[in-house]
Formats: sequence, structure tokens, C-alpha cells
Amino acid sequence: MQAEAAVSQVIVTPSEFLERARAMHATLLERRPEARELRRVPDQTIADFKAAGFFKMMQPVRYGGFEMNPRHFYEVVFEIARACPSSGWVLSVLGVHNWQLGLLDDRAQQDVWGRDDNALIASSYAPKGKVVPEEGGYRFSGQWQFSSGSDHSEWIFVGGMIPPANEGDAPGISSFLIPRSDYEIVDDWFTTGLQGSGSKQLVVKDAFVPSYRVHGFDEGFRCVSPGQQLNTNPIYKLPFGQVFVRAVSMPAVGATQGALDAYCEYNANRLNSVGMQAKEFPASQSAGAEARSVISTCRLKMANAYDTLLDKATRGEAYSDLERAEFRYDAARSVDDCVKAVQQLLANSGGSAIYQGNRVNEIFQDMLAFRQHAANQPDSGSKNVGAVLFGQPNMDMFS
Repeated sequence: MQAEAAVSQVIVTPSEFLERARAMHATLLERRPEARELRRVPDQTIADFKAAGFFKMMQPVRYGGFEMNPRHFYEVVFEIARACPSSGWVLSVLGVHNWQLGLLDDRAQQDVWGRDDNALIASSYAPKGKVVPEEGGYRFSGQWQFSSGSDHSEWIFVGGMIPPANEGDAPGISSFLIPRSDYEIVDDWFTTGLQGSGSKQLVVKDAFVPSYRVHGFDEGFRCVSPGQQLNTNPIYKLPFGQVFVRAVSMPAVGATQGALDAYCEYNANRLNSVGMQAKEFPASQSAGAEARSVISTCRLKMANAYDTLLDKATRGEAYSDLERAEFRYDAARSVDDCVKAVQQLLANSGGSAIYQGNRVNEIFQDMLAFRQHAANQPDSGSKNVGAVLFGQPNMDMFS
């Protein structure tokens, strides 16, 4: 499609997207074992997500997207992860890339979506790429792990450091947009959690990347990305990190709701070790109550973060360092809190819960995998919030 052409778009409301996600619960629950066995999300699930329009929720209208407040996209992610954590994770990380591509030069958007506006992008942002400047761009090579949904993608964003122009300056951490013809997928995904995410290794050997397909983390942090010239919706003025970090935290919140659903179902008629109905045992009730409280808190903080940031973007107001630091910390802290909540659900599910096939147990293994992501480590975020409280500048590039 041509970017300049008028886009005919059916209006879909956030509530309609949510209903579409909830309608998939039963099917996704049935497909969970298949996803774990395949070690990737089934092709039909990706096709279902495309048909439902989920990947387009934050995509530019110029390419058939809906340009929605990120909170609405992550509410859909919550519902999908509730039924299948791996599917929710893959939807989340692939879907956020369609928002990120809207930040790049339109030539990059044309490269990806010019012929197929349903094309997907995987990623691995660790700055491991070897970067050599050349006329018009960069010569680029490297290896990256943990590229979720790479089997379903035609492009990747991978990280590298651009050498500084002046001696003594810091290198520029950036993501490089690369087509499928220029990278190899290595199947090394053998894990104890999130098996269905297919987060495989990527290898790039001596690829040329034009400058317009490079997005600097500093650009994303300062909200001055080139795509804003044509994509004028306020969502493209949001800080890159504030949108990205929820892509790897909200699936964990949805999975916690899935664990609570499974916990209530499993314990509804179970007798505990002293012959008491588990559902009447105070510890069982408390574990459920705590999980629900954690889930509600995480969702409310997520909604407040995006409504606050988007209101400022719409008004053209500056973001405060404290808000950015706090919202970033909240995203990582939510995963830590959810892991603890699911652990208590498992602890109160009796000895038989350790058997394979117990859904609370399986989700707990997924939760541990969520927690390992670099963006889901809360310690550095808490220190950054504390520093800002004492008048120091916000130093977190992902805030």
C-alpha cells in the first residue's frame, strides 16, 4: 500500500478488542500444550491475532492501524496472557514493534509495510552488534538471544552501539531494523518456562543497514524520533521505554490472573492434607485474595501511567523525571509482585500440584521466565526513583 493513499479503516472500539480477546480464551487454553510442544506460538494463533486486529492497535493509521492509547493494547495482552502466557508474551512484544516502527523514518515504514501492512517485527535489544559506519549507513554483524516470535516475523530490531563521532563521547545505543534475508534464526529455545514463546537466537553476518533504519535509544528517550513528522498522533510522542517496558511486564500480570483462575478451579473441590475443603481453609483464601489485590494494583498503575503520559503528550507538556522514573519502576515491580503472588497460589495448592499438567505450576514456571527479562528487574528502578526524589536527574534510558 502507499503511505500517501487514504486509508479506509473500520472503527473498532477498545471494548470490542477486549471482547475479541476474551472470546479466544477457550481456544488458547486448548492450544497451550501445542505451543509448549512446538516451542513457539502455533501459526493459527498468530493468524487469529492478525484477523482480530491486535497487532494494529498501536500501528500508524497510515498503514492500516488504530493508533490507540497503549493501555488498551496491554489490556488485550492481559486477556490473552490470562489464557496462554506464551501467546500473550508474543502478542505483546511483536505488537509493540509496530508502534516503534512508527517512530522511524517513513522510508523504514515503507520497507516493512509498503507491500504488506501485516508484516511483523521481532527483536532482541541487547547492544551486541558490531557496527562499522559506511556511506549511507552501517555494516552490521552480531548474535542475539531471546528473540520472541521470530518464527512469525519478516523483520527484526536488534541492538548495537554506534561509535562516537568524537573521542571521549559515549557510543550511541541503537536498534537496527533488518529484513529476514539478512539474518539467520538458530533454534536454541529449550527452557523450563515460556516454552511457547519461541524466543530463539538471531545471527546477522555482514549486513548493510541504511541510516534511516536505525533508531537511537536517545531519540526514544527524548521523544524526538523522525517518524513523528508524519505520524502526529500523541502516542508517538510517548517515551520509548515507557511503552516498551509494559510489553514485557503486562503479560506477567495477565498470566497471574490465569494462575488465579486455575487456582480457584483446582481448589474448588480439593481436600487439603487435614481433610478440610481447601476453599474453606484460611491460607487458601488469603493466597487468592493477595493475588487478586496484586493484579488489580498492577492494572490500575498501568492505566494511570498511560493516561497521565498521553494527557501530557496531547497537551504538549513536559514529562516530569519523577513520573517517568516511578512509572518505569512500577512496570518492573509489578512482575516481582506477581511472581510472589503466583508462588503463594502454588504453595497453597497441595502436593499434587507439582505434577506435570497442573496449570498453576506451569504458569509459575512461566512467571520465573518473565522475571528473568532485563527490563523486569526492579532494583535499579527503585534506586533511580530514590535518586530523583533527592533531586538527581532521571538516568534510566528506558523510562
